Amino acid sequence: MATRWCDHVAPVTELVDCNGEPHRVTWRTGKVVLEDHDLAAERMLQALGGGTCECLRVLKRWRDLHSWATSGELYLQMRSRVAAQVLAPGELASIQELGLLLTWERAWRQQAYMGTQARWLHEQLRARAVEPLRQHLAHWAERLGAHQSSSVDVEVLRPGQEPRLAGEIDRYRVRATAGLGVSWMLGVHPRGLAVVDGAFVLDLLPSATGLRARAVRWEEGAGGTARPVAAVGRLGRDPGGTGSPATG
Repeated sequence: MATRWCDHVAPVTELVDCNGEPHRVTWRTGKVVLEDHDLAAERMLQALGGGTCECLRVLKRWRDLHSWATSGELYLQMRSRVAAQVLAPGELASIQELGLLLTWERAWRQQAYMGTQARWLHEQLRARAVEPLRQHLAHWAERLGAHQSSSVDVEVLRPGQEPRLAGEIDRYRVRATAGLGVSWMLGVHPRGLAVVDGAFVLDLLPSATGLRARAVRWEEGAGGTARPVAAVGRLGRDPGGTGSPATG
C-alpha cells in the first residue's frame, strides 16, 4: 500500500481557549480533529444562528489557508489581514506549513512559469536543505583532504523531475548544487534522514522490505578531483549504531 506524506508524521495536539475552557485540537494522518466537539452538532447550531466557537475558527482558518495559497496574491492579502490572529496554534503551525508545501507544488504544477509558489518553495527548501548539505560536504572534504571553503546552493525541482546533486571537490574548493523537490521536504527532512553516515539522501523509495533511499557519496577520480555518485540502498544500522545506507 502506498504511503502518504503524513503517515510518518506524529500526531500533534494543542489546547485552544474555547469559551473559557481548554479544548484539544489534534492533527493526525492528514486531518484536523476537534476532540471536544461534536462537529455536526456545532454546525447545526451555527445554522440556527448560534455563535462560532474558537475551535471551529481554528478549523476554518486551517482549511481557508490552503484555498488562499493556490493564489499567490490572495494568500499574501489574507496573511496580512489575519496577521494578528493565530492561524494554527503551537506545533500545529509546523504541520500546516508541511501541508502548504503540497498546495504550492500543485499550484506551480499548473503554471508554465516560475510563479510565486515556486519562489516560496525555494525559500522553504533553502531553510531545510542548506545546512545538511554543508554538513555532508564538510564530511567528505575532511575525508578527501580538501579545504572546506565551499560553494553550496539548492534549487527546487518541478514535480516529476529527478533529484540530483552536482559538483566537485578538489584540494582547494568544494562546490555543490542539490536539486530537490517537495517530496524531499516532506519525506526525507522530517524523518531526520537528510545525511546518513555522511551520505546525502536525495529521496526515499517504496519498498516492502524496509526503508530504501537514493543517496550520494563522493568518489575521487583522475587529477584528485572527486565527484558525487548516487546509489540506491537500504537504510539500516551499522554495528556502531549509526544510520548507514547499504547499497545494492
